[in-house]
Amino acid sequence: MYGSIREVRVKVGLQEDDSSLDQLLAVFLEEAEALIDATLESHGHQVPLADPPLRIRKLSSTVAALLFLAWRSTRKEEAASLLRAVREELAALGEDIRARGTVLLTGE
Repeated sequence: MYGSIREVRVKVGLQEDDSSLDQLLAVFLEEAEALIDATLESHGHQVPLADPPLRIRKLSSTVAALLFLAWRSTRKEEAASLLRAVREELAALGEDIRARGTVLLTGE
């Protein structure tokens, strides 16, 4: 996984050592990684990344947290807003790749 379950826990407001939802959070991290890989692949990068840079790891945790919060939300409008935020995060990655001609996949 690119992201970290611990980081997702913090982003969604759980205690860092609360492992009660780890299996579920891992599913959302896998989904986030698939979305990031699809974005990278559409711009010519080979995926999955063997050693993802910090930016990709943080993006993965952010997207997983947004997906989890959208799934957990009982309000349709809130869930839609969170899913729009996921789309915006991935679009920003795509824009960065287009602007640079690549994404910095090594170092920070």
